[in-house]
Amino acid sequence: MKNNLTICYFGIFDPHFSRNAVYIKGLRENGVNVIVCTDRSSGIKKYINIVKRFLRIKKEIDLIIVGYSGHIIVPFAKILSTLTIRKPVIFDALCSFYESNILSRDAFKKMPFRNIYAHFIDWLANKSADVILLETEKQKEYYIDKLKVSKEKCLVAYTGVDDSQFYYDQTIKKLDTFTVLFRGKFTPEAGLKYIIETARIIQQHGEKINFRIVGYGWGKINDDTQKKIKELKLKNLEFINKHLSFEELRKNILECHVSLGQFENHERLQRTIPHKAFEAMVMKIPYFTGRNEPSKEILEDGKTCLFVNLADSEDLVNKILQLKNDRVLSDFLIKNGFELYQSKLIAKVLAKNLLSLLPDSH
Repeated sequence: MKNNLTICYFGIFDPHFSRNAVYIKGLRENGVNVIVCTDRSSGIKKYINIVKRFLRIKKEIDLIIVGYSGHIIVPFAKILSTLTIRKPVIFDALCSFYESNILSRDAFKKMPFRNIYAHFIDWLANKSADVILLETEKQKEYYIDKLKVSKEKCLVAYTGVDDSQFYYDQTIKKLDTFTVLFRGKFTPEAGLKYIIETARIIQQHGEKINFRIVGYGWGKINDDTQKKIKELKLKNLEFINKHLSFEELRKNILECHVSLGQFENHERLQRTIPHKAFEAMVMKIPYFTGRNEPSKEILEDGKTCLFVNLADSEDLVNKILQLKNDRVLSDFLIKNGFELYQSKLIAKVLAKNLLSLLPDSH
């Protein structure tokens, strides 16, 4: 990789989404000139705008990275590169289009056209990219074995966290009552029903433990979650179902004593590490998640997190009670998690690892 590298971060992505923010920041911290070429306008206007921007800067570009999410725009980036600068196109896929748009939305699984469309988008994006960045080794295996992408084309790039938005702040005090947090989308793999059942069991046992759910979902899973919370009338569960600013969200997270990952026995969880794992480490909050192989790529049970049996509310109850009653363990997980983040998962380190693997632009 040459010195004074210039990378065009290209697409219709959100530059504030953690994965994009992490790698843009990290690349710049490694001395790379990153030119962000994105547009969030509606309709065809965004495509016209990014082409105009690209043509103005094309002579400076050594590599193109299509930011997440950009499955649909990878072929467009490849054509543009082929017609102008003939530089490699790196596709930050994270995961397949099928996974994020079908597997994580139960209602779409029974729609044949959507399934065919999703698989076609994946095939076309994978064919168009010179290199594909994936979230875990298990995701890489899936691309090679199931999607038939060449091993040489697939690289693992862990997500990390935008620590300009999510960071430890000792001025924010913990809530008086021990509080367990779930924050994120209500997807099938999240296993919200097990978290709600855990809250019910703990309330029934008379334990002074509260739960805070901060998130939202779509369709039936959202309706079912809200219906279940209302039916059970849980006095120990706070439900925040609205958009929060980064500042509000950070405060809501830091006030809690434990952060929860995902718990359903679901195919998607076989290949992903939830973003909140990285958030918990940098924000110095003990992290619990369902026992899955991807999380084991970076986390160690009893050292940097606590793993919970999938689809098992009783095990989650036991782990919560264990941590609540063991401050030494809590501090141990916090210390090790933060040290792991600082040594291997900060933006500069992640981007440096990526640069060492990327093809030469010549």
